[in-house]
Amino acid sequence: MNLQLPTSAIFTRFVAALCFLLPGLAIAQLAAPPSEVEPPVASSRATEPSEGLIKLDVVVTGQSGIPVGDLVQKDFSLLDNGQPAKILSFHAFNEVTSRPNPPVEIIFVLDQLQLPASLASRGRDAVVAFLQQNGGHLAQPVSVYSLVDTGLWLLAATSTDGNALAAQVTHNHQLRLAGRLRGSARGGIPASLEFQDPPEIEALRALGNIATAARREPGRKLLLWIGPGWGVGSGAYAEGSSSHEQIFYSIRWFSTLLREARITLYSFSVGENDSHSQAYLDYLHGTQSAHDANFMHLSRKVLAVESGGLVLDKSDDLVPQIKGCVSEASAFYTLTFNPSLADHPDEYHDLRVQMSSPQLTARTNTGYYDQPFYTDQANSTPTRIAVDQLQHFVASLQPGDHDADVARQLSTLELTERLDNTTLASMIASIRGNKSRHALIVLADNSAFLSPPPSSIPSDPPPSAAEQQRILTLAADYLKTAITKSPNFFATRTTVRYEETPRFYEGDTKTEYQPLHPVESSKETMSYRNGVEVANSAKKKRNSKQPSLTTYGTFGPVLGLVRDAIAFSSDLTWSRWERSPDGLHAVFRYTVPAQRSLYQVWGCCLPDGDGQGGFQRLSGYHGQIVIDPATGVVLRMQAEADLIGFPPVTRSDVMVEYGPVDIGGKTYIRPLKSVSIMRMRSVITLSEWDESFKTYGPYTSMINDISYSDYHVFRTNSRVLPGFTPAPDEKSPDPP
Repeated sequence: MNLQLPTSAIFTRFVAALCFLLPGLAIAQLAAPPSEVEPPVASSRATEPSEGLIKLDVVVTGQSGIPVGDLVQKDFSLLDNGQPAKILSFHAFNEVTSRPNPPVEIIFVLDQLQLPASLASRGRDAVVAFLQQNGGHLAQPVSVYSLVDTGLWLLAATSTDGNALAAQVTHNHQLRLAGRLRGSARGGIPASLEFQDPPEIEALRALGNIATAARREPGRKLLLWIGPGWGVGSGAYAEGSSSHEQIFYSIRWFSTLLREARITLYSFSVGENDSHSQAYLDYLHGTQSAHDANFMHLSRKVLAVESGGLVLDKSDDLVPQIKGCVSEASAFYTLTFNPSLADHPDEYHDLRVQMSSPQLTARTNTGYYDQPFYTDQANSTPTRIAVDQLQHFVASLQPGDHDADVARQLSTLELTERLDNTTLASMIASIRGNKSRHALIVLADNSAFLSPPPSSIPSDPPPSAAEQQRILTLAADYLKTAITKSPNFFATRTTVRYEETPRFYEGDTKTEYQPLHPVESSKETMSYRNGVEVANSAKKKRNSKQPSLTTYGTFGPVLGLVRDAIAFSSDLTWSRWERSPDGLHAVFRYTVPAQRSLYQVWGCCLPDGDGQGGFQRLSGYHGQIVIDPATGVVLRMQAEADLIGFPPVTRSDVMVEYGPVDIGGKTYIRPLKSVSIMRMRSVITLSEWDESFKTYGPYTSMINDISYSDYHVFRTNSRVLPGFTPAPDEKSPDPP
C-alpha cells in the first residue's frame, strides 16, 4: 500500500476555519492553500448534525427476509469488539417517511473474465430482465459495468430509465473505458488479449476502480457483482506471490474503502456447483495481522459479507435474487459512532449490531481497522509549570547549551498561566538560539487563553452591578465609534506560522513527531477602508497543497463579536480585575449557546470526493473581554469555539490584543497582537491497486502568531501648479 503525503505536512489540502457571522461583519481564521483569498464554499452535506467518525449503513430484516424500515434508535445497540459503543447519530430511511438524498445508487458489474459464453449471457439476460420490469421504471438510479479481457467498461450510465439501460446492455454498448487491465491494449469488447495478471487480480483492480470513484460521490451504493463461480475466471483460487504484509495492507485498504465509499457488495456466482464454493466461510473472521493474511480474505464473497452484503450462489433464477438485493435500498438505517482507542496501527475491531427483538436480524460492516490517530492523543504528557518557573529555567541556561536541546526541553513544557508580552520579550532577549526563541513563542501563544499569574490578579472586590453596567455601557459606546467611524488606514502585519507534525505509521513508512515549529514568516500591508480589510502582499510560488492558516478581520470586524456579546447581557458575567502598568482592567466572561449563536465554523476540506468539499456548522462559543473601566476601550478579546462532536475540528480559537497607536497625528486603539490556534484532523490519501482515496488522518495543530505595526492613515494631497491652465475638456483638480 502506498501512502501519499505532501512534503510540508501530513495532510493534503485540509482546511478548517472559524467565522463569526454578524450583520455586515466577519472574522475568520482559515487554513487554506495560499492561493485562496476568499473562504471556500461549503457543501450541503455540512448541514448534517454532529456525528461520529465511523458511519455504518444497516439493513434490518424480519423472519420473511424483507427489510424493515420503521424502527427507532432504541431498537439498536452497537458492539465494538464485544463492548457497547455509543451511537452518536441515527437516521432511518424508507420509501414513506424519509427517503435518502441522494437516493441509493445501484451498480451492476457483469464480470465476464474467462467466462463461457453461456454463463456470460445468463448474467446479462438477468440484468436486462430486471431493468425492463415495471415498464422500465426504476425506483433507484442504476449503472452497469462490464469486466472483460480488454478492461472495465461502462455499458450504461446512471439512469432510472430501465428500458434505455437494457438496450445499452443488450447491444453491449461501451460508453467509456473505466479501467484498462494491465497488459491490455486498445480495442473493443470482447477482443481477447493475454493477461499480465490473473483474472482474480484484475477483478480486484476493477473493484478498486469502481469503489474509489464511488468514494467521491455522496450517498449509499449497492454493488451487485455478477460473476463466475468457484474455479472459473475471477472465481479461481489465487495464492499470489505477494508477501503477507502486502496482502494485509490490501485487505485493510479494501475494508476501509468499501466502508467509506458506503458500498454494500452482493456477490452473484453463475455456474456455481463446485464443492469448494463454501471455502470462503473459513475467512470471515477478520484479519488481525499480516501473519494471518491470506489472499482468500480478498475473495469477492468475503468482501461481500464484510461490507454487509450477501453471497448468492444459486444461479438458476437470478432475477428474484437481484430484486431481493435491490429492495434493501428502500429501507435501511445509517448510524455513526467514534472508534475506541487503538493500541497499535491497523487494529482490527469486530462490529455487531444487535436488535431489541430476536425476530429481527441486522447486517452491516462486520469490522473496521482502528487507528491510534482516530482519537486525539497527546504525543507525550507535558510538564506543567508557572511563569516564574519558566523564567527560572531560562535564567539557568548556559552559553554552551545547544539551541536544539533547549528548544526540545521547552517543547515538553506547558504553562499553567498566561505569559505576557513584556515577560516574553525579556526572556527572548536572553536566549541566543533561534529555535529556542520560537519554542518560547509557542509556549506563550498556547497560554494566550489562560488567566494571568496570581500577581496580576488583585484581591479588590468586584464592582457593583451598577458599576459593571456602567463599564459595559462605555464599552458599547466605544464599539460604535471603533467599528463605524474608524479612519481608513493601512499597517504592516507580520505573521509567523507554526505547524505540528504528528507521528504517523503506515506499513514501513514512519513519520516522526515534531512539535510546533515555524514553517513560514511573512510581512504584508493590510489596508482597512470603509470597514473592509484587505491584505496586499506579493504572490508567492508555493505548493498548492501546502496548507496555511490565515487570520483576518482583526482590525475592526472582530469587535462585532464583542458588541454582540455585550448586547446580550445574560451572556456576560463578571470575571475579575487584572493589574496592568496603567491601572486595573475589568474582565468579563461571556458564553453564547449554539441555539443563539451566529458563530459559524466553516472551511475546507473533508476527505470526501477530491478532498475539496467544504463543511460548515453553527457552534456555541465562549471567551473573555478585557475593558478599560475608565474609557470603555476594549483592550483584549478572545473567542473559543465549542466544537464537541465535530469530527473535522476540535479547536478553533482567536485572541486579539489592542493598544494605542498613532495614525495621522491622532491616537487610536488598534490591534497590536493576535494569536490564532486550530487543531483539526488531517486528510491523507491511501493508494493501492492503481487507485487512491482520501480519509481522515492524524490530528495536527497550527498557530498564527501575528503582530501589527507601522500604522498610517490613507491621505491624498493635491495642489494647483502656478501657470497651469487646464484644457477645455479637462476639470480642475480639487483643492487640497
